[in-house]
Amino acid sequence: MTTVTAAFKSPAESGWTRGEIGRGTFVAERGGSESASSPPAVSVFTSARRWPGVKSPWRRRALVSLMGRLRSTFPDATNCSFGGPGPSLLPLRLIKRHWMSAFDDVTNRDLQYKTVDPIEGLTEILPARLSAEGIPVKSGDLVVGTSAQQFMGLAADVVNRLGGPREAVFAVEEPGYYTIFDAWDHAGVRMIGIETDEDGARPESLESAIRAGANTVLLTPRAHNPTGASWTPERLRALGDVLSRYPHVLAIEDDHFGDIAQEQAGSLLADARVEDRVIYIRSFSKSIAPDLRLSVAAARPRLKTLLQEAKSHADGWSSRLLQRVLAGVLQDEGLASWLGRVRNTYRTRRERVAEVLANCGIPGVLVWPGRDGVNLWIHLPSGLDASEVIERAAALGVLVAPGEVFYLSPGHSDVVRFNVGSVETERVSVCAELLVKAIQQSGGARSTAIHV
Repeated sequence: MTTVTAAFKSPAESGWTRGEIGRGTFVAERGGSESASSPPAVSVFTSARRWPGVKSPWRRRALVSLMGRLRSTFPDATNCSFGGPGPSLLPLRLIKRHWMSAFDDVTNRDLQYKTVDPIEGLTEILPARLSAEGIPVKSGDLVVGTSAQQFMGLAADVVNRLGGPREAVFAVEEPGYYTIFDAWDHAGVRMIGIETDEDGARPESLESAIRAGANTVLLTPRAHNPTGASWTPERLRALGDVLSRYPHVLAIEDDHFGDIAQEQAGSLLADARVEDRVIYIRSFSKSIAPDLRLSVAAARPRLKTLLQEAKSHADGWSSRLLQRVLAGVLQDEGLASWLGRVRNTYRTRRERVAEVLANCGIPGVLVWPGRDGVNLWIHLPSGLDASEVIERAAALGVLVAPGEVFYLSPGHSDVVRFNVGSVETERVSVCAELLVKAIQQSGGARSTAIHV
């Protein structure tokens, strides 16, 4: 026992491990060339010190910490930093109706262990629903999961199995989905950024990432988070052109906003040159409810089989009772009109914020022309630091998110994300005006970083 204690004590005294009461001993986050007294990088967030070659997930932790502090300090501020849907815009009445119907139909046998196959109700309705949007799917293509993020994790497993000894290297849109950046950092996945514009991922940047070693690419067809970009037919075709030249590259499509999107962006599944290398993911969190914890993936037979195997090893299956609820909601005659109202509400909110910022008279304020989603991506004037703007905006009564967390590395301190999901339509213009006032009050030299 003495030897074991000494073995733990020595690296702890050197700063290589840390003990947490009631939890255990953990490897400390530190860099190979930094001393314990080295100052943190200047940024909106203090960069975590890491082992050489290992990245620590920092984005969500830093964002939650920052927003938690601001909410505590300014409890009356309207939260436009949250990335989720508007609670009042989720179809609770329909969910309750089909929840009760699902219970009326369920038997004891239905509550037993199940396979990964989706229920018949989903295989009946989803292919036609998706195909009408230019996403050609057959019932045999579908796999049900708990979330889009789970499917991205399963896709990483598929890539590792297909690649054999090759390292899985993911090309990701930058800025992009910070939650999956953290998840893939945690899993040790190497990522390469792809530049984006108002039409989504730029084809020439995708090709550069592939030439740099990427063998998988994560793409967002529409309502890109955080910029609101959506593919045009020309962009879809150009991305297909690039992927057709690299038959070893797998594409993952994250269509998280599909059911309430204005754009019909289509899918690479419709491109015969690459369709057998595409995993299309449709989440229902934004349109139906995050707490249903259901999403679907569509892939041609080879990838579908590998996804099913990965799912079976992960958690076996997704609740068939909840699948019944989702199928009932998707088949409900009242859903289309509800989703239409939600779609128009988000568009109205985005347009009001964009109008306020476009007419604010501050040189250098640039709102990306996002055509869909719940976010606006706002570039600040040269010389302003997002940390100062965010602090001043919170004091004035509105919380916005720092753009830094939407990149692979810290250092992007000139952008903020404004979310219109949780702010009511009648207040959204007021919140945009408060942000403008915060920008006006900020100025000169860059402010001191916010350390969290």
